[in-house]
Order: sequence, then structure tokens, then C-alpha cells
Amino acid sequence: MLAAAAYGALTLWNPIRPEPVDLYPWKGSSLALAWSPDATYLATGDQDSTVHFWITRTGDDLQMWGYARKVRELSWDRGSRFLATGGGHDVVVWDCAGKGPEGTTPLMLRGHKAFVSALAYQPNGDLLASGGDDGLVALWRPTRQARPLQRLERAAGIAALAWSPDGRALAVGTESGEVMLMPVVA
Repeated sequence: MLAAAAYGALTLWNPIRPEPVDLYPWKGSSLALAWSPDATYLATGDQDSTVHFWITRTGDDLQMWGYARKVRELSWDRGSRFLATGGGHDVVVWDCAGKGPEGTTPLMLRGHKAFVSALAYQPNGDLLASGGDDGLVALWRPTRQARPLQRLERAAGIAALAWSPDGRALAVGTESGEVMLMPVVA
């Protein structure tokens, strides 16, 4: 399946069919899309500073708001339970167990002095990496503690984060074009 976000809807496609498989209407503009690893949830970061959330089995539609800016940063943990979002100076982690995150209080990970600009959950563990416009890269274990386990500071803002397949190193890209590999100590 392929998910595509556009103004007015989120559309699911099967590459071998000419017609959409499913459509999730939404009167807004999505900027980022993240499908949970188990394909149970679809989340979008939106133009109106919200996170929109669909349960694919039922089509139920949830929304979380209160972000300082447009949300472009989304990352699911490997178990599809936690969704990390940017949209401000803090990393916001939603627990999607049960009926979903709407109406619940998220975990707030504070440590960046500027907007969060990149997020990436470890592919085979429980670490979450966050990068910010302040040049800070932080590694978190959100379900165990609310302070960073490891920090790295760069002169330029963080543009991208990507884990190695074994989860032992983190590639960090900055706005100035620097690319480095950060070994994970935690």
C-alpha cells in the first residue's frame, strides 16, 4: 500500500490498481506523513499546526493541537505505540495505545533551545533521536526518563537524522551541509 497526502484528503493506493483503495477526507493541508510500522495508524503533520491521526482499521479520525508552528517532524517507535512529533521547542511523544492519543496528555521532552527540526526512532530499540535548529542532537529514552541520555552540539541547525540498520550509529546532517556519524553510547 502507498499513502499519499494532499490538500483535502489522505489517499491509500495499491500499486497494481488504478483506483484508490481508501480515502480519508480532511479539510486541510498536510506537510508530513508517517505510517506506523504495523500499518495500524497514519499520522500527518499539518499546515494549521496540528497533528492529524487516522486508525486505518476503522477510519476513525483524531487530532492533536497546541503546536507552536507547522508540524513537519513525525517518527513512530518500532512497536507503533508511540508517535514523536516536533512543531515547537519540545519533542512531544503521544501514547497511541487503547483508543488513541486524542484527549490525553503527551510526554514532553525538553532540552532544545530552538525548534525541533528532525526526529528518528531507533529501528530496533527504544531510543529517540531529536535534532533542533539550535544545532543540538539529543538521544532520549522517552518511556523511562525525560532528560537526554546523550547530547551532541553542532554549529549549524540539524536538517536530517537517520539510524544505521543495526541502531548502533546515527547519521546527522546539518543545514550547513555537514554530515557525520554519531556513535550511540546509551
